[in-house]
Amino acid sequence: MNTAQHAVPDLEALIRQTTGNAAFAVVSLRNVGELSGQHGLSVATAAQQCFQERVAASLREADQFLPLGSDKVCVVFDQLMDDNHVLLAGLKLERAFEEPLPVADTSVRLQVHAGLVYYGRRERLDGMNVDDLYRFAEAALSRAVEKNACFEISSEEAFAKIQRDWQTNHELDKALQDHEISLDYQPKYRLEDGELVGAEAIVRWRKGGQIIPPQDFMPVLNETKLWDLTLYSLRRAIREMENFNTAVPIAISVDGRVLQHPEFFNALRSELSIWGVPEGRLSLEVRESRFDDAHTIGALEELHALGVSVVMDEFGRGSASLEKLRDLPVDEIKIDRSFITNLVEDEQDRQMTAAIIDLAHRFHKTVTADGVEDAETFLFLAEAGCDVGQGFYMGAPLNELQFAELTALA
Repeated sequence: MNTAQHAVPDLEALIRQTTGNAAFAVVSLRNVGELSGQHGLSVATAAQQCFQERVAASLREADQFLPLGSDKVCVVFDQLMDDNHVLLAGLKLERAFEEPLPVADTSVRLQVHAGLVYYGRRERLDGMNVDDLYRFAEAALSRAVEKNACFEISSEEAFAKIQRDWQTNHELDKALQDHEISLDYQPKYRLEDGELVGAEAIVRWRKGGQIIPPQDFMPVLNETKLWDLTLYSLRRAIREMENFNTAVPIAISVDGRVLQHPEFFNALRSELSIWGVPEGRLSLEVRESRFDDAHTIGALEELHALGVSVVMDEFGRGSASLEKLRDLPVDEIKIDRSFITNLVEDEQDRQMTAAIIDLAHRFHKTVTADGVEDAETFLFLAEAGCDVGQGFYMGAPLNELQFAELTALA
């Protein structure tokens, strides 16, 4: 089999030609630069030619082959019985590169990795374009490189999840257009006297009469959709602040990746200026896991310069140490709800929570407990000196009109 026999015009054609259960693969020669540096350009060129020839020679007549460059190819393994045949295809690729390439008086080994996605019949792509399928294969390829394995396979179960995640990202665009996305506001109360001191804006996706919880869709959003949703939430929260009869800060959860978006600070400055948001009225909650990232910390310092307060969210789940609290550019820490949920039954969680509250106060940080769901938890936190609490025991999330009514009474 030679490459000319199996070359097709593009990736779309590669998929259209499948007739049975199929798997898509991206195969890459990874050490071209190393070979060129050690042995010269002629050896690197010979390695690239050998790479393509060996991949093509490992394919069956039903398979399709498309070179993407001298050191990367796409393959469709067609007419497979099941995902066990995908494993056989990967093993066949691995065997194809077991023998080193003879070069003059020496030999060189080709470092080849592949990412395979088994998607079954073409109809199972369910409207996904080939770019999506290619990305999934590239992700599997990256995992193979990380593991130093010849190949990695995304299983049928994994592909089904990929499809669901893709569908969620696809549907979010329509949800934004159809006004299915809104914000609810969960009140935050001072534990000492019960005074309303803020609220967290929570994204609500109302679909077909049901509410999809944020934890069911936020983690699977790609960076583009995450940016779209964050920008929408930011603009909506700032706009709705005008209807609240209170000057307490409204907190918005922001993924650390969004802070690195090139347009984030331009968009934020624009919204703050248009609506004349006073200093301290807007608060951004960033997960603790991002606080080891120098770029994120730089962004938080820039937020302070704009008069936006910063909350370290989910404290206790990540790797930020208590000692680092002194120097971190945060105004408030929110103890992760996994500690709060088990306070009544778990002595270690009580000790940890009390220690966090004590040390945070030494560094002049406000402490908020998330997930206050019963009287016992409320009383423990109040006695331990926790500043602020939020949870269903203190107040359920409210829509814009309900929260406006609440602030009118406060």
